[in-house]
Amino acid sequence: MMRIMFVMFTLVSIMWLSAAAMAQQSTTMSDCDKWIAKIDAEAGARLDEASYTARQKLADIARMCKEGKTAEAQKTAMDMMALLGIKP
Repeated sequence: MMRIMFVMFTLVSIMWLSAAAMAQQSTTMSDCDKWIAKIDAEAGARLDEASYTARQKLADIARMCKEGKTAEAQKTAMDMMALLGIKP
């Protein structure tokens, strides 16, 4: 009986400590999120053809990132940043 109580106490303690450790992890932005945020911020501040094109491509970049096509998303994002004059 004592062994079972000791094992249960140990398991509950480990779960409690791991939950606390997971809650303290900082959230980091992925590369896709960074690209989208940069392009969106610059395109939102402008009213020209380049910003209009960039806004349309943002949905494509987000879709490609969700599908795991990060290389294609990066190429598109870098093209849009160049179009807007943003240095990566």
